[in-house]
Amino acid sequence: MDSEHRYTSWKAARFRVERAIANARAQYTAALPTRPIPKPPAEPPVPADLLNLLCRIGVALVGAGETSARVQEILDKLSRRYGSDNIHFMVLPTAVFVRVRTVGDSAVDMLDARVGTLPLDQIAGLYRLIDTIERDAPPPTRASDDLDALLAAKPGSPPWLILLGQVVLTVGLGMMLNPGARALVGYVVLGLVVGVLTQLADRVRLLSMALPVVASALVAALAFGFPGTLAGGQPQQLLIPAVATLLPGAMLTNGTIELATGSMVAGASRVVYGINMLFLLAFGIYIGISVLGQLETPPVSDARLGWWAPLLGVLLICYGHSWRSSAPQNSVGWLLLVLYITFAAQLVGKTVSGPLTGAFLGGLIAVPAAYLIQGRKHAPPTQVAFLPAFWMLVPGGISLTGVSELVLHTTGGAATGGLEVLVSALLSVMSIALGVMVGSGLTNSRPPHVGTILESVLPQGRHLPWHHGSDTKDKSDSDS
Repeated sequence: MDSEHRYTSWKAARFRVERAIANARAQYTAALPTRPIPKPPAEPPVPADLLNLLCRIGVALVGAGETSARVQEILDKLSRRYGSDNIHFMVLPTAVFVRVRTVGDSAVDMLDARVGTLPLDQIAGLYRLIDTIERDAPPPTRASDDLDALLAAKPGSPPWLILLGQVVLTVGLGMMLNPGARALVGYVVLGLVVGVLTQLADRVRLLSMALPVVASALVAALAFGFPGTLAGGQPQQLLIPAVATLLPGAMLTNGTIELATGSMVAGASRVVYGINMLFLLAFGIYIGISVLGQLETPPVSDARLGWWAPLLGVLLICYGHSWRSSAPQNSVGWLLLVLYITFAAQLVGKTVSGPLTGAFLGGLIAVPAAYLIQGRKHAPPTQVAFLPAFWMLVPGGISLTGVSELVLHTTGGAATGGLEVLVSALLSVMSIALGVMVGSGLTNSRPPHVGTILESVLPQGRHLPWHHGSDTKDKSDSDS
């Protein structure tokens, strides 16, 4: 009995000890912090392929010569067309920033936008793709494939035709600015030299970095080295038409527009870049003339072409720019129409009130003229029709002359004259920019910008298969 009693007592004690241990373990476990149950990764608010498409379109639009505000406006419109209202863009001349907002967080990404100027046929294809997205909203992957094919395509003009276009464009600009009979040979020779250097720069990186200095130095050395043969005794008249394709006219004008519309970072960077390019060209002219030593003073030829020379020059500018920049097929007639309208407006303004008024009227008329022809048969997009007319205005031409005078002359009177020409040229750039802004405002009720495009928005309540909604509605980002 005693042994049985001892066994029962030991068993009861063991049970009490085990229960105490279990209670202590439970209390300890309850006191520990609870581990959250892992949740599956949240689906991104905006698909990555859509973000990639929009950023790459923004980069291509920068290469098409659009202002930063205009690029941002187009990207905002395309994002809404795809049903995403939580994407915000900030566009600079060298980068496209994108921010995606969610209810409690946001993500920022960036894409390098340092691209060269696109040929006219690629610009036309880019705007056709944008129109397709606005109309049909194809899947982003398919639109990205179309954009890849567009940007990878070779220029429509072969190298020899691009070189011929450079020569014809130089002759056309020369006949507008200085229709001297004996200067035609110089225009052809210097246009050929700059065209060859430009094509070599596409293959040699070192030359591409020094192209403004090398080209302007060689042009100045040939013009001032053979003033009688190439220039009829006026070698300075050859400089601007020869290096016109290197002038930062678009950079200065777009920068002025952006500063006027509040895009201070983009506008200031463009203006600083354009002024730096002008000084590089002037430095090249200084080098080219310095290596010649003492310059001879040949007799000046008074032989001038007739009143028809500027009109023929506009025709040559049209074909030269079309060949050099690979204009879309069957668009030359429309480009020529816009060029002649712009030339007539510039001529009227210059005759009535002077060069500044002519520059203003030229920029004012060029945008509506390019806008009105879009939608016609074989008519190019607005930006394609506008660019040749814009380059005909040569907004940076006098600036280069003024800077070169400041560099070359040391006497007080000559330097003062060069400074006056430089200030006059800056006013000319502002006149063109103001004309472009007013002309754009006439064709669009939104804030002024370069170029216009058809409006198309997603009907309310319609959602696409890849749409991911968000409660964030504000889209107030802007370039500051």
